[in-house]
Amino acid sequence: MPIIMSVVASAALVAAVAPLNGRADATTTCTSGVTTSNAFGAATGWTEFVEGNGTRGSESEGAIAYGGNHTAGGMTVGTRLPSGFAASSPALVVAGTQGSYNLQKGSAYLSPESGVNFNGGSGTGYLTGNPIDFATAFGHLRTLSIQWGAAAATGTVSAGVTGGNNALVLSGSSASLNVFNLSTSDAAALASGRHLGLSVPAGSVTIINVPGATPTIGGQAWLGSGSSWGQANDNNIKDDYAGLVWNFPQASTVTVSYGSAFPGTILAPNAAVTIASAGHTIGQVVAQSFVSGFETHQNLFPGEACVPSPPSTPGTSDVTITKSASSATPSGGATVTYALTATNIGNATATGVVIRDDLPADVTFVSAQSPCTQSGGVVACNVGSLAAGASVSKTITVTANPIAGAGASSDPQATHWLTPYKAEAQVDLEAGQQRTIALSCHSGDYLSDGQFRVDHVDQGTGTIRDVKILSARSDSASSWKGVIRNDAAGRAQAKAFIVCLPKQTEANGGHRHSLSVDTAVVTTSGSYGVGRSTASVTCPAGTVPVAPGYDLSSASAELAGSEHTSSVPRKWTFTIDATAPVTATFSARCLRTTVDPVNGHTHELKLTHVVQTVSVPGTTAAEGNEFQVICPDDAKGVVATFDLPPGVHTFGNDPRLKARAFRLFNDTGIAQNATVDLVCLHDRTGTERSGSPSPVEVVNVATVTSTSADANATNNAASATITVQPGGATVAASGFLRIKGSKAKVAVLSSLKGKGHVKVKVGKKVVATGKVKLRAGKATVATLKLSKKDKRKVAEAGTVRVVVDPARGRTITTKVKVRR
Repeated sequence: MPIIMSVVASAALVAAVAPLNGRADATTTCTSGVTTSNAFGAATGWTEFVEGNGTRGSESEGAIAYGGNHTAGGMTVGTRLPSGFAASSPALVVAGTQGSYNLQKGSAYLSPESGVNFNGGSGTGYLTGNPIDFATAFGHLRTLSIQWGAAAATGTVSAGVTGGNNALVLSGSSASLNVFNLSTSDAAALASGRHLGLSVPAGSVTIINVPGATPTIGGQAWLGSGSSWGQANDNNIKDDYAGLVWNFPQASTVTVSYGSAFPGTILAPNAAVTIASAGHTIGQVVAQSFVSGFETHQNLFPGEACVPSPPSTPGTSDVTITKSASSATPSGGATVTYALTATNIGNATATGVVIRDDLPADVTFVSAQSPCTQSGGVVACNVGSLAAGASVSKTITVTANPIAGAGASSDPQATHWLTPYKAEAQVDLEAGQQRTIALSCHSGDYLSDGQFRVDHVDQGTGTIRDVKILSARSDSASSWKGVIRNDAAGRAQAKAFIVCLPKQTEANGGHRHSLSVDTAVVTTSGSYGVGRSTASVTCPAGTVPVAPGYDLSSASAELAGSEHTSSVPRKWTFTIDATAPVTATFSARCLRTTVDPVNGHTHELKLTHVVQTVSVPGTTAAEGNEFQVICPDDAKGVVATFDLPPGVHTFGNDPRLKARAFRLFNDTGIAQNATVDLVCLHDRTGTERSGSPSPVEVVNVATVTSTSADANATNNAASATITVQPGGATVAASGFLRIKGSKAKVAVLSSLKGKGHVKVKVGKKVVATGKVKLRAGKATVATLKLSKKDKRKVAEAGTVRVVVDPARGRTITTKVKVRR
């Protein structure tokens, strides 16, 4: 069924994606401009925002919107939209005729409604109305471009050398705003291929005003100062340089012809923008029309930034919220108070202000400050109107639930089954074609490996070595993305595959255990010269690296090693052979070797590293020689590793779960020894292990809304994180003792499932008793018998002691207040 799209829902895209990259709020004093929210207006949050037509040949990591026709064949859209991106939010808009798309998150407006493969799950689909008024949006953007283009320069442009290349060096010292106005001769130098060096403080907004009606930008970009320069890439541009904008106020055409990734947002609202060559772009593209066969990477201009002469928005309210917790590391059963403060930073009164806190499952509600009320774990505070500059604060008190599994093991010999699996896709490449391939595990499962295997190139048109792999990396905990290019004169065939781990073990004894990976990816980036270079990443204690990946800025390098050793299991080392200088980023995800605790116990994953040295003949077959590495009988291969000597190359490997088949090619003419190996995950976990040494991270997000117009929807949420410690207690009473008739009720939290006895004491006298069925890591309400006489004593006392005696674990006494 089509989704009905409202103006409010359209604005939700700004809230969903504007803070994704870059510094979402100004963090320094705006000394040479004006702090402005959503300077790009309706273009805020869109990686490609085009008034007219577009022709695209590769993916966009963010959302895209076109007011005209759009030509694309199976274009992937939205791979970097946040995990919480609403299913009904627009992520793809084409007002004219359209191509075909793989939309990773969100919904689409197309007419007719066809050509979209929705990968975002339930609730996604076609929008019934166009959520964007392109004419109004580009009226604002043209005015903005002219205003910024007229701003006075605050930085200097001079001749210099960056990375050994002649360059225009742009130097600015402001931590908030740097403006550079290029001369016609400066623009001509860039058109001729002159490199550009940018030396400004990280986090500052940087506007590069480029003159001329038909400018071309060539060369490469570098960041640094003096004699220390690094080539611009995703890792050093995203976040710290989200505010970098190339402004073309006079241009009718803009051509980018870059030898590496092109950094920064392109603001060219009157121009036909063409990316003739580039590794990819790293920023937004705002244009009259857009043609590119390269990826556009998500790097959004900050939602609040210091800019020159932004359009004013008088008389608009802007509510924002902050949140904090009274304790960052409470023990299970301890009380925590969240403080929430809503502020109107706009210049008009905000009406109908509501603070909302959806409490996470790992805490139990105790109380909230008036007028806040709680229902079903959701706290709502209707605070009414807030004058410009006014604030209101409210507190919410909760109990941190004891950690499930913080007790003794019930069956020390029990184990659980694990079943890895694989997914693959055939890749056909025309001569000269570059493709981005994305594969995903089942929802919630974890990626452990992902690679290409090159199979064939048409006879007489080249060799397998003419097929170049530019990227193969984990795109999320459960997905993989790779970039492959065919430099042969004929067609090429390859295969992309991934190996996946289940999110949970198989059930045993009526329960399962969850696997987990660290949310953060370990990564390293650098510039590497000709020859062989190595780089390493290291996972934290208690984890091992999986899903090793890499990104190369050009095809002048290839991976010669991807390896770790059993003696240093947390370290993963990459080796590349380069024929020209290259920028590379290496990464891995970190799999926790202990499954999550349930029912008082955990298990260890069992991993075996099978290492094999093979002799690669001096003369190998045209498509390489195959070498197999096989896991033990009770294990499956989950990560392939290798270490090749100079002159030996890999064309990929074929996952057969039990084994890996590596294809190697030797061009030295002499037999060479190479290492091919496989990390194997055993079919069963280790036996039960008592207790849980691992704390639990609990993230609590609060939001604020108003019925009045809100200038910036990106600052309406805030979170507070607590890390609950296992502690010594296995049970705790929580909240209040509530009296109703002849019964008293109290919530009991436990780290173990089982049974327990509950007593209520006033002083030394026991006034109520009962039994309780305990649930691991959750609350259960205990109902206790209470006589009329004792009921009066309890009510008069105001505070009582609740004693919980579990079948397993020690007895715990907690003081709680009484409520009728």
